[in-house]
Amino acid sequence: MKKIDFVAIDFEHAVPFKGSICSVGIVSFHNGNIVDEFSTLVQPPNNEYSPFTIKVHGITPDCTKNAPSFIEVYPEIRKRIKDCTVVAHNAFSTDKACLEQAMEFNEINENLGINWQCTYAITKAKLNTVAKVCDIQLNHHEALSDAKACGIIYELFKSKKLPIEAINKECCQQKKKSTHNYYQKERLKGDIFKPDFENATNKSNPFFMKKVVITGFSTPQKKEIATELKLLGADIDSGVTKRTNFLITGENVGPSKLAKMKKNIDEGKEAKILKFEEYETLKEEKIQYD
Repeated sequence: MKKIDFVAIDFEHAVPFKGSICSVGIVSFHNGNIVDEFSTLVQPPNNEYSPFTIKVHGITPDCTKNAPSFIEVYPEIRKRIKDCTVVAHNAFSTDKACLEQAMEFNEINENLGINWQCTYAITKAKLNTVAKVCDIQLNHHEALSDAKACGIIYELFKSKKLPIEAINKECCQQKKKSTHNYYQKERLKGDIFKPDFENATNKSNPFFMKKVVITGFSTPQKKEIATELKLLGADIDSGVTKRTNFLITGENVGPSKLAKMKKNIDEGKEAKILKFEEYETLKEEKIQYD
């Protein structure tokens, strides 16, 4: 390996369990230049995918049926990131979790000595938003493309050339385009309310056979969360009742649902209010393969 200043990395995963890595991209930088690139598809455990993640990255079981497993790919990953500064977008909630959970699942007990850095923490913006402002070519959710874009952003930050004001302005413009109608309470409907306990991705996750209500999100995001929860075997409801176990809340959560859920909690019922970030964390920490 050539001398490097830092490494940018991106993982895609196959099911909600982030250790189910199905793709990895790694790009090494030195003196502002790319000196090494590595990417590969990875066969996740049981070559199992959820429709939700397929919708995000487009990788399917057919794509990885002949791909190497994580344990086979790990030496290539290790030699590029050990004792290095490793940069990712949403590093701590996503890519660091992917790597650590995949290592644990495969019984790899090793301290890689990584200094993690996060470009989301630096920019407070989505990767595709920053790429647009910085005129960086991006095929979003393709691991090598994401890693390369992330590395270029970090290099701009290091050299004090990252246009933070322009990024903030673009974020504000995007927020303004999210009209009131986008957040109107279009109700979930149809089969999403029919729980599928038998075919749940994993029956030991904290949402299995629990009553869950989702509120305060845009309609597309609410549908995505509901689809993911159904795959986890949750029993999704449209409104809070005395039997509701989880209320997952977005930025525009209604006061009525919150008040009802707080009353359930005060009465000692098995009830919990989760912000979206808390939901993501709980899911990452607790969801494992049977």
